[in-house]
Amino acid sequence: MKQLCLLAILIVCQANNDHYQITLMSYNVMLLPSILVFERDQITRAHLLTKAKFLRTSDILCLQEVMQTKPSEILLDSLSETYPYSTPVLGDEDDKNEWNEIWNDHIGSHSLKFVSGGVNILSKWPIVYAIEYFFKHACSAHMFVRTGFVYAKILYSQNKYPIHVFGTHLQPNDYRGCYLYGEDKIREKQMFELSNFIQSRNISQNELVFILGDFNINKFNTKQYETMLRILNVHPQYLHSSSIECSWDSKYNAMTNARHNSQQLDYIFLHKDHTPKDSLWYNLITDRMASKQWHLLGRNHLFYDTRNIPLLELSDHYPVIGFFNQSKQQWSSHRQSGVLTYVNFFTVDTNLPVIIIDREIRIGTSINETGSLFILTNNGTPRRHRCLRSEQNILLIDGINPEFYLSNEKLFQMKYGKEHVNRYLKIIQIDNLSTCIQTNSTIIFQSRLSTGDYYVKDHFSQLCSCTNDRNQAQLFYLIEIERRNISCDITYE
Repeated sequence: MKQLCLLAILIVCQANNDHYQITLMSYNVMLLPSILVFERDQITRAHLLTKAKFLRTSDILCLQEVMQTKPSEILLDSLSETYPYSTPVLGDEDDKNEWNEIWNDHIGSHSLKFVSGGVNILSKWPIVYAIEYFFKHACSAHMFVRTGFVYAKILYSQNKYPIHVFGTHLQPNDYRGCYLYGEDKIREKQMFELSNFIQSRNISQNELVFILGDFNINKFNTKQYETMLRILNVHPQYLHSSSIECSWDSKYNAMTNARHNSQQLDYIFLHKDHTPKDSLWYNLITDRMASKQWHLLGRNHLFYDTRNIPLLELSDHYPVIGFFNQSKQQWSSHRQSGVLTYVNFFTVDTNLPVIIIDREIRIGTSINETGSLFILTNNGTPRRHRCLRSEQNILLIDGINPEFYLSNEKLFQMKYGKEHVNRYLKIIQIDNLSTCIQTNSTIIFQSRLSTGDYYVKDHFSQLCSCTNDRNQAQLFYLIEIERRNISCDITYE
């Protein structure tokens, strides 16, 4: 239960004249226009997001990339049960009459701007004023997006304390189409627009101002990060000690682009001119995962398609939680959802270890042999959900040389590089003694080849997917050796 302590504390809301606590969350959910993601199964992922309990733990939630109509409707309709107050989605033409004000409407209404900005704010407390603002500056593909920010004035708690929330999604880095200025200069112009707007509102210094969203500015690019803090006049991002350091993790999140370094792009900022004395302010990045395994292109898509990888990711970004509290309350530790798991396998009937010899996976010849170490994951990367369930698809990675992946299930060979991973095994628990597969669980493996489903068996000490008779499948038991938390690979620019 300890891993739930932080989220449980975040839900608690105490409010009186001297003591209150506010929690906010920013999450880029990557529900993109279908033309950008082609046949990806966003409907299934939207349904999985509706079941994500962490999305319902904050007072205020800001979503980005709520763009594709059907999956966005699925998510927002579900969240309305928890957050009865919300702004429309930035740039959604159907709801433009619901704003109290629209700034730069001539930009948002331009014929070239045909994609919504995808930002909205949801709240458990009344939103009494909402403004839609379209940026004057954009480049590359965002020339066609109604990009900008959303402002919501919210009356927090029963005391109706006014707080001011600005949600945005700044110019992304796509390295093409920004010929005149470059993405960093466009973002600076957008931030100046946001900062000038905040100043124009003449908000009382006794009222809190939060700025949150996907800023597309890497915290590890020191120059751009410090420029952002200066323009927006906000405090630096202080991460809780149990936080992950990257919200966009190209090493362990299978929905990111592995060609780029991991980055910290998402923030919840507190404005310097609207910060009470002696207040505490933290951000926490958490690697939440789906409750059920899904396939990138959908279960009905041709399974043998190498792109149709099984996943437990919910988005290419991790959510960021910001919590404000004027007391000196200490926050409990938080356990990551994802973990690296190192295991050994042994045969049930002969107690022989599974070993790797010359990149081939075999059964050892003596119980005195040392079994090979494997990373076992039910996700598209070495990072897996802590609960490994029967009937999930899994990937085997060499635990000593993790650049080698199981790439040929029929003959059980390992190859260098993730690009060679073209098949997954289904792990099936035989003893059914626990919800999650644990140490000493009895299992078999199933493989789906182009000619049908096959089970893994021993063929002259070499493993192969060479029987369609489940009764002939080799029984294994699993020994979990170690679990390690993931850590973000930081590259300073």
